[in-house]
Amino acid sequence: MFTRIRIQLCLLLAYPILWFIFCPRDPKFIITDASLTQFNFTNHNKTLDYNLALNITITNPNRKAAIFYGKIQVASTYRNKVFSLVTLPFEPFGQCGKNRTISHHVPLKGSKSVVFGEREISQFNSETVTGVYSIDVRLYVGIRVFGGYSKTRHSNASHKIDCKLKVPLQSSETSANRFTFKTTKCRNDISLQTLKQRAKSVQFFLGDPTVQVLLVCIYIFAAVRG
Repeated sequence: MFTRIRIQLCLLLAYPILWFIFCPRDPKFIITDASLTQFNFTNHNKTLDYNLALNITITNPNRKAAIFYGKIQVASTYRNKVFSLVTLPFEPFGQCGKNRTISHHVPLKGSKSVVFGEREISQFNSETVTGVYSIDVRLYVGIRVFGGYSKTRHSNASHKIDCKLKVPLQSSETSANRFTFKTTKCRNDISLQTLKQRAKSVQFFLGDPTVQVLLVCIYIFAAVRG
């Protein structure tokens, strides 16, 4: 009786551990560098002039699932005002397991008419003094996932990736002496599986030969120990 209970407990504990190891994980987005050479706001004509370049790293952490990316849009905001929206000039590309893609110097340059209130202008002036600006970057990414234990093809819907940056102005002596850009991990809303897809994943997960062998080994070990 106790042996049977021990075996069941071992299998129950082993399953979430194996699932954590083998289940598909979300892609990771990181801003490895940001270069800001111009960021000027003219109050009388409500114009923001900017010149920002980003290095974006996209990583597929899965061993078995391949991730394919469609259109990628980059929106930049300052104080909740969008001042730049560009579509990256890339062809759709894929990532096999444990693959990393780096896009060097994504250019965001131009002028944008924006309306700031007194509070936003005060915050802009304060950051101008320090030479470091709080800029939010949002990526809109179309993603499809193939393989892994999901065995599904996910729609090419646009997912939101939020990156909150602290970017020093390179021409500012103040920021150059006190602050350098720090690699920033982005937060995403991507979930590679819905609940229905996760239910299907469990079937494929348990049907995988590697997982079956591990579960059998755990069963035998628990039986022998019992």
